[in-house]
Amino acid sequence: MIKIRIEKKGSFTVSGVKTWISGQNNDQFAAFWKYCHESGIIERLKHVSKNPETNVTHSSIFGVSRVEKDPDDRAFFFYIASESDHAVDCETFEISAGEWAVFEGDGDTPMALINAEMEAFMRWLPNSDYTHDFRPELEVYPSGTGVYAEFWLPIRQK
Repeated sequence: MIKIRIEKKGSFTVSGVKTWISGQNNDQFAAFWKYCHESGIIERLKHVSKNPETNVTHSSIFGVSRVEKDPDDRAFFFYIASESDHAVDCETFEISAGEWAVFEGDGDTPMALINAEMEAFMRWLPNSDYTHDFRPELEVYPSGTGVYAEFWLPIRQK
């Protein structure tokens, strides 16, 4: 069972590298994560990341789906990023403050995230008092929480 919690978070700055996701193709995400691991980008981002124990996401590295212009359009830029004010050869941008519905997944990362997103979009969001807010979606890997992966859905009251 997927645990869900609602959290208010302040704004935070991220630095990361991006790729274009052309639709509902999970292989594109996996290929990009693999490339970033093999090329050393992940380690470089971890090195400049703010302390995961005190940063907003409680993670050294996370994924950012830039869907804020149109959450229904599932073609977007996807970033692998860290909470950092500046990382060499990376784009830096701010994620604005707001509420998040956080869906906790455990087990195999790709399936945990897919299951969390399915729960968010197919069951929880349509039956909630919330709608998708115009901010990025996040896939977060919190340090020391016992949760393997989280899907952060930006929300606002209907």
